[in-house]
Amino acid sequence: MERIRYRRSSLRTQLGVTQEEKKIKRELGITALLRPFRWWGNEKRHIKRELGYYSPDVQLARHVLPHWGSKLLMLALILMGIPFALGWWLKTTLSNPPQPGAAAPGQSAPAESVPATAQGESDRLR
Repeated sequence: MERIRYRRSSLRTQLGVTQEEKKIKRELGITALLRPFRWWGNEKRHIKRELGYYSPDVQLARHVLPHWGSKLLMLALILMGIPFALGWWLKTTLSNPPQPGAAAPGQSAPAESVPATAQGESDRLR
């Protein structure tokens, strides 16, 4: 398998201009001066290397395998998952209607149980 490159080499690198600039900066001490500012980028690269981010298998998955497949799968899950979830939710709410003696959500239960005939008479008296 051919080694996968992250980027194509630039013309400046191919001509050797970059190497000469680095040599001049190193001789002047600019590289040593700027070393603390490169710490975090180097640390991230070190962590990625330890986790296997640059391994051939992961590089293959990142660069060669089609990215549209994962997007298509996510779209299918969303399009099929939302109706499924709504159907399940509606089924559970419709299959469990509130009991006749139980209080509806957000209402308090009656303090004492009054027979229906007596309750109807008390309503008429009010």
